[in-house]
Amino acid sequence: MSVQNDTFILSKRGWLLSGVLGALFLFFTMTGLHLFQFMIGALLLAVLAIFRNPERTTAENEPDAIISSVDGVVLSVEEALVDDQKMTKVTVMNSLWDVSMLRAPYDGTVEGFKIRHGASLPLYNPLADTLNEKAVISFRSQKGDEIYIEHLSEQSCFPIGIDVEKSQKFKEGSRYGFLAKGRSIIYLPEGVRLSLSPGATLRSGESVIGYFAAA
Repeated sequence: MSVQNDTFILSKRGWLLSGVLGALFLFFTMTGLHLFQFMIGALLLAVLAIFRNPERTTAENEPDAIISSVDGVVLSVEEALVDDQKMTKVTVMNSLWDVSMLRAPYDGTVEGFKIRHGASLPLYNPLADTLNEKAVISFRSQKGDEIYIEHLSEQSCFPIGIDVEKSQKFKEGSRYGFLAKGRSIIYLPEGVRLSLSPGATLRSGESVIGYFAAA
């Protein structure tokens, strides 16, 4: 399945589960089992919220803009050294009730990616970084600028979903994956002009997090 073509109002990832819960809700409604009807109805509403898939566009039309790949709140902005390269590290936390679809930060190409399947520990657990499910993707812009994005899952019954291939091209805002709850770290190259600060709320495919230096 190609997530970037997953443009229905409800993500394809949630169709089966929503269908099963919907059928159970109808069954308990017709049989008059109101307690089960209420429980399944509440669970169905939660699943519909988690897998909602709204269209998003940014008001920015500048070719050097970098768009957020994830919904959530910015926890920190700090300098980091990655493979002897100075980068800016932006950490974003998304909750179960944020939109879960991950989106391409700009028109570009997947330079590489890797996925580690694992546990779903709370992020305050010191083993979370080592054992939790994690995906790392690098995107290269048409001008050659590259950013790295790391997604780490936390306490969710829904696994990380990443549907990309190396050298695959994406348009800005195209869907490339799913993260129900967790932490995302965006590594930006030196020279990027940031347009956010800790505490800012981001919307994937819509919020501008910064701008590449003009060529």
